[in-house]
Amino acid sequence: MVKRHLKRINAPKTWKIQRKGIKFTTKSNPGGMSKNLTIPVANILKFDLKLANSVKEVKHLIFEGLIFVNGKKITDYKYPLCFTDVLSIPKIEKYFRLIIDTNGILRILPITKEESALKITKIIGKTFVKGKMQLNLIDGRNVFFDKHHYKVKDSLLLTMPEQIVKEHLSFEKGALVLLYQGKHIGKIGKVNDIKKDSIMVKTKDEEFETKTTYALVIGKDQPLLKMTL
Repeated sequence: MVKRHLKRINAPKTWKIQRKGIKFTTKSNPGGMSKNLTIPVANILKFDLKLANSVKEVKHLIFEGLIFVNGKKITDYKYPLCFTDVLSIPKIEKYFRLIIDTNGILRILPITKEESALKITKIIGKTFVKGKMQLNLIDGRNVFFDKHHYKVKDSLLLTMPEQIVKEHLSFEKGALVLLYQGKHIGKIGKVNDIKKDSIMVKTKDEEFETKTTYALVIGKDQPLLKMTL
């Protein structure tokens, strides 16, 4: 039997929630990313935004059609908000992006209405479907193209919810990356060198080696979108 709730003590370490005193918390539905990079919308509305005190109140907000994720109205309080996803509440003109900080904690970052229509995502695979190239993205999305020059590990700046490619960011030397996993999680730096499975990243304060799978390209000289607190 599928459990509807999650013991707080067993919740992902990336969630900023009280671990003791209350036994259970809302369990996120399966999403495109690992559970360490997703958090249920209910938790965001209750604990981060303080817009609800209970799941019942969260359900009311959703039933009223007030909550959007990546430009689409959601209908489930357990909807998984993934890393770099946008949570929008147009009625009160509030917009947020889910990021991860240098302590490895998922945070909501206030953004502008203009930025709420954009999302950076990473290409993690390619497959051919009925003669078209399907790009598999890190958040579970799939985008089809007749022709393109995109490569695995590159990033795409997409419009939401249309999924139109606004800009292509190559994974290459000189690229600006955000590390969303590993020892240096939450840090932003430039790629100085690329090896088979690792990269050398230089930040303002240090230079280090990390895995290529931990990096998301977010720009060249500056991030295309606001990605840190």
